[in-house]
Amino acid sequence: MHFHFAPSWFIYICIGIFLVVNIVFFLRINTIANRTRSTIRYRIYLKFALRIIVLTCLLIALLGPSFGKYKSNVVVQSKNILFLLDVSLSMDARDVSPSRIDKAHTIIHNIVNQNPTDQFGLIAYSTGAAIVCPLTSDHETFLVFEKTASTSMFDNTGTNTYDAIRMSNEYVRAYNKNGNTKPTLIVLLTDGEGIDLDVPITATDEFASFNIVGIGTEKGARIPYLKSYKRDKRGEEVISTLHRDNLFYLTGTTNASYYEVSTMQNNEPTLYSVIRNFKGENSGLTKIDVAGNKYYYFLYIALGLLMLDVLITVKTVKI
Repeated sequence: MHFHFAPSWFIYICIGIFLVVNIVFFLRINTIANRTRSTIRYRIYLKFALRIIVLTCLLIALLGPSFGKYKSNVVVQSKNILFLLDVSLSMDARDVSPSRIDKAHTIIHNIVNQNPTDQFGLIAYSTGAAIVCPLTSDHETFLVFEKTASTSMFDNTGTNTYDAIRMSNEYVRAYNKNGNTKPTLIVLLTDGEGIDLDVPITATDEFASFNIVGIGTEKGARIPYLKSYKRDKRGEEVISTLHRDNLFYLTGTTNASYYEVSTMQNNEPTLYSVIRNFKGENSGLTKIDVAGNKYYYFLYIALGLLMLDVLITVKTVKI
């Protein structure tokens, strides 16, 4: 048996309230028994055990238990997702926890895990651009190469988003000429620094979808550099911020969709949903194991025991 949902704060609050209420109840009964020189009847513990079972069943129902697998035919749809990852020094800023670059890696991993039938590729860029991993359906290999993309890849500091988009244009055109018929989605992850507003940037018409993910905050943060923080020519610490205006400009010139990931705004769920629901190319039928959500079994048990608890009354103390 596995669960559709992870335990949330609501689950823990329910457990805490249940324990507090019952502890108070038993303390009160014990106080009454002491004052009246009575003994607590053992049947009260049976009621407590019954209520524990009721609560457990309700919580299991909330988590969405699944069991009893069966085979089902599904149409497999596949698409290409090419990531453009900004690995300039500003991506080490920690205004987004744990850092912008680490958050970008997490987003990439989540997209890969949520789209098991798709192909993935990665282009990293800073002052220049390089293909870290070509489009592949081998997800384990892709994730190994993806981890190597860091802010130490390029010797010089700076950002050249133009080179990354140009390289992605050329790569997708060449890939499509070799017989690819799958739609290609681009996911650009950056803080927007170094985007030259005077340089025209366009995306190829062969992209099925262009998505820009802005990572950072307007307040910004210092940039870790050589066991300290990066400083400008005057010796003052550099504060890197999210360049939202640059990203809006890039969104307009590439006809892209914009998603922001910051402490004030988190569009991650929307990004995941859009990519997950984007229809790819039909690749045939396959059989998969399906386990339905059997929450109602536990809900019925809990309701039945709850009615039993209400109907059956017991004496709490014996005088």
